[in-house]
Amino acid sequence: MLKFLLILFLILFIFPRLLKWALRGFVVSQLNKTQQDFQQKQQTYSNTSRKREGEIDVDFIPPKNGKSSENFNGGEYIDYEEVK
Repeated sequence: MLKFLLILFLILFIFPRLLKWALRGFVVSQLNKTQQDFQQKQQTYSNTSRKREGEIDVDFIPPKNGKSSENFNGGEYIDYEEVK
């Protein structure tokens, strides 16, 4: 009978408190990690967005293919009528 009461005491009183403590620690650590990630992204964004007015920043240059724009003689003309 004493063993049953001891197990019941552990289940009803101690286990919920330990679970609450563990979950609180997990939530706090996740919040801290999220806050650090946000601050790191914010710092990266602020470092890359410091451009003076009129300054051009090219992030992507498409690869050169076999066609050259120097030999371009014009495109196909498409006749159209405006419909109202």
